[in-house]
Amino acid sequence: MIDITAEGLRSEVESAEKLRDSILNNFSKQTASYHGPWYHDSSPKHEYSPENHYFEYISLMVPRLVYDNPRFRVTTRRPGSQRVTADAIRHGLNRWIRDTNFKAPLRSVAADCLFNFGVIMTTQDQNKTVQAKANEDEATPMWPKCERISQRMFFVDPQAQSFDSARYTGHKFYRDKDDLLKFARDNKESGWNPDAIEDLSSTGKSESEDLFYDHHHHVDRDEIALYEIWVKDHELDDSPGASEGFNGTIFTLAVAQTDSGGEVSEMVRDPRPYYGPRWGPYSLFGVYEVPDHVYPLAPLIAVQGQVEDLNVHSSTVSDSADAYKRLVLTDSTDPKFAQKIKDGQHNYVIPIAGLEKSKMAQVEVGGVTAQQLQYLELAKDRLDRNSGMHDAMRGNVAGRGTATEVPVAAESATIRVSYIKQRFQHSVEKVCQTVAWYMYHDDRVVFPLGGDAADEMGMKEPWLVGGQFDPESGATFDDIELEIEPYSMERSSESRLQQKTMEAFQMIVQVAPGIPQMPWIDWKGWFAKLGDSMNMPELADLVNVDIANQMAGMQESPHPDPKIQPRMGKDAGKARPMTTPQAPITAAPPAAQQMAGQDSGIEMSEALNSQMR
Repeated sequence: MIDITAEGLRSEVESAEKLRDSILNNFSKQTASYHGPWYHDSSPKHEYSPENHYFEYISLMVPRLVYDNPRFRVTTRRPGSQRVTADAIRHGLNRWIRDTNFKAPLRSVAADCLFNFGVIMTTQDQNKTVQAKANEDEATPMWPKCERISQRMFFVDPQAQSFDSARYTGHKFYRDKDDLLKFARDNKESGWNPDAIEDLSSTGKSESEDLFYDHHHHVDRDEIALYEIWVKDHELDDSPGASEGFNGTIFTLAVAQTDSGGEVSEMVRDPRPYYGPRWGPYSLFGVYEVPDHVYPLAPLIAVQGQVEDLNVHSSTVSDSADAYKRLVLTDSTDPKFAQKIKDGQHNYVIPIAGLEKSKMAQVEVGGVTAQQLQYLELAKDRLDRNSGMHDAMRGNVAGRGTATEVPVAAESATIRVSYIKQRFQHSVEKVCQTVAWYMYHDDRVVFPLGGDAADEMGMKEPWLVGGQFDPESGATFDDIELEIEPYSMERSSESRLQQKTMEAFQMIVQVAPGIPQMPWIDWKGWFAKLGDSMNMPELADLVNVDIANQMAGMQESPHPDPKIQPRMGKDAGKARPMTTPQAPITAAPPAAQQMAGQDSGIEMSEALNSQMR
C-alpha cells in the first residue's frame, strides 16, 4: 500500500528520482556533444567531438518522425449507433491538431525519446479561440491541451516492470511563492492552502538548476518546488468515481527548506479526484523495451560507448594530423645553400655549383598512420552498423557498395526506421486518445470544426459539442478507435507529389469506365487502399461510385422513371432498424452548457500562470 501522507509520498518521489537520474546519467554529456562547444560561451572548447553522431542522428531521424501534423481516422466497433460520434471525434481531433499546432511539442518529444525518453502531459485548459460566455452561470469553453514535460522533471513508480503497470506517475515544477499565494487566496475553491504556502520558505534552487542550465544564469525569484503525483488506484471518499470519468487521485506536494538547512514536505493543496482517462495524464515516448524495466532504451544511449570510442580515436587522428611537419635538412657548412632553398619559389631553378645529394634531405615528422586510419574506418563502420546510419540513409552514396549491397543496407535501415516510426506513432495515438476522451465526455469542449468538416457534412458552420452521446445505447469511449493516416506526418517532395497526382488522375480515367460494368467489386475500398499506398487519403472521395452506377442504370433503361431512383443489389433486402445517438455536431454555436464542476486536477504551468495573471 502506498503511503499517501506528505512524508510517505516524498519518500516515494525520492526513490523514483534516483532511478530516473541513473537513467539520465549521460544525458548532459550527450547534449553537450550534440550542440557542440560553440553553442554558448560557457561550453569548454576542449570537449569538441570530431564525430558528432548525436547531431547527425537527430537531424536525420526527427524529420522522419515528425514533419507535419498527423491526420487521424476515427472509426468505431459499433458503426450502427456510434458512426455519427466517430465522425464528430474525427473532425474535432483533426481540427484541434491544426489549431494547437500539435507538431511543435511532438518535435521536441521526438528528440527526447531518441536521447532517452519523452513525456507529454494532456489535460484541460481554457479555449481562448472561442469567446467566453458573458453569463457567469454558463460554462467556460475548454479543450484539451498537451505540454511536454522535461525528462529531468518526470518520475514514475520505480518498482513497476512497465509504464502501464506503474502505480503512480508525476512531475516536478516550480512556482513563484508570491504569485502562488495570491492565486490561492483569490481562488479558494481551487483547494490551495494559503496558510501552508505562506509558511514555506524557498528551496534556494530554481527550475533552471534542475534542468542543468548554467548556474550563473540563475535569478532568485523565491520559487517553491512542487510535485504533482497521480496515484492510479487511490480513490477519495467523495470522488464521483470512474463511471463519471474520475480515475485515481492527484496529490500536490511542496518541498521547502527548514531553518536548520534540512527539507520539509507538506501538502499545499487538497487531494482531488483526477478527471481524465483511466491510463492517466502522462504519455511516455520510447523506442526499445528493456525486460522488467519501466524506462525504455533509446537508440543513442545504446551506442554511447561506440560513439565515445570513435571520438577518442578521431581526436587522436586529428592531433596526429596537427603534429605533421615536412622539413628540409641542409648542410650547415654552406649557409648560402640553405638560404637559397628557403627563398626559392615553386618551379624556380636554383643553380648550385657542385651540388651533392647528401647536402639536402627532406624529412616528414608526425602525421596520420595507416593503422590509425584503418581503425578509424572500422570504428565508423561498427557505429553505422549498430545505429543504422549508413551512407545511403545520409544521402551520400559514394559508389563503394556493390549493386546488391546498397539496396540490402537500405532495406535493413528501412525496417529499423519503420519500427522507430511505429513506436513513436503509437505514443502519438495514445496522446490523442486522451484528447479524444475529453471531447467525448466533457460538455465544456465546444469549438467550430472549420471548412473541411462543413464541406463533407454539407453544413454551413458545424461545431463540435463534447459530451453529447446516447447513454441508452450502451456505447462507451472504448468503442472509438483511432489511427494515424499513413504518411500524414511525413514529408512528400513537390516533384513526387506532382508525379503521384498525375498517376492517380490517369488511373482514375482508365478505371472509371469499368466501375458500372463490374459492380460486384468494392471500388471505394480499393480506392481507399490505393490512396493509403500513395499518401493520398482523399483519393477514395474523388470518385463517386454510387453516382457512376446510377448513371449506368439510367442509360440502360429505355424509358427511365424520374421518380424512381435505381438501387444497387447490396441496398435491396429487408430493412434493418438503426439507432442513432444524439448527434455531437451542431450547425451553430450551442447554448452554453452548465459547468459540471469537473476538474482534471492536473495543473499545467502555462494554464496556472494565466489564471494567476
